[in-house]
Amino acid sequence: MKRTGWQTPWVRTVTTLLTAAVMVMIFCFSMENAENSDKRSGAISLQIIRIFHPDYDQMKTDEQQDIYDSMQHIVRKCAHFTEYMMLGFLIRLCLESWFGHRMGRYRILALIGFTAGTAYACSDEMHQLSIDGRSGQWTDVLVDSGGVFAGVILGTLLIKSLNGIIQGHSDEKHYGSNKDGILQE
Repeated sequence: MKRTGWQTPWVRTVTTLLTAAVMVMIFCFSMENAENSDKRSGAISLQIIRIFHPDYDQMKTDEQQDIYDSMQHIVRKCAHFTEYMMLGFLIRLCLESWFGHRMGRYRILALIGFTAGTAYACSDEMHQLSIDGRSGQWTDVLVDSGGVFAGVILGTLLIKSLNGIIQGHSDEKHYGSNKDGILQE
């Protein structure tokens, strides 16, 4: 298999560093104790609540608590999904930059990326067991894995699209094209 633009040293460096940065970010979020983690997601939850429920401050306390708890749950799950979608996307690009020219198969690298991201999600939940007030939940691993899957798919689609564009330009250089853009030898 021949090398593509994905296998250049700068692409390898950037994708590797970005992947590591997202892994560190996830680890740091997991290091927060329950109180700090609740404050972070709670502040975001309140902002969203005030957009959709302008009368929130005038509601009864138990109504406020129900809305707040529901929104906090949604915000937390969306955060899990999003950070792991970023990780899956970057893992997939990183794998392409290191091994794409050797493997030549999108599915194999996608499967490896999904497995690596899911393994990181499992280790992250186990890590949270050692943090005050935090717990490791298998439902979070499922949400995280869903995010990894979405990111790996998006990364694979980007790679295939860019490879198609690059291949198209390569064909034009080799064959040439007429004024209508039709390739000819």
